[in-house]
Amino acid sequence: MSEGGPSGARPESDIFTVLIIVATVFVAAATVYTSVRANELFGSWLPF
Repeated sequence: MSEGGPSGARPESDIFTVLIIVATVFVAAATVYTSVRANELFGSWLPF
């Protein structure tokens, strides 16, 4: 019986690894931007 996938085949490029790294960088940049903007608008890191 086949398990439904290639056995031991590696992709030629690690595109998904690159996409995860790029997404992580964007999320980190958005978090820093939001923190700095909240500090400018509310005078503290947390507006509560």
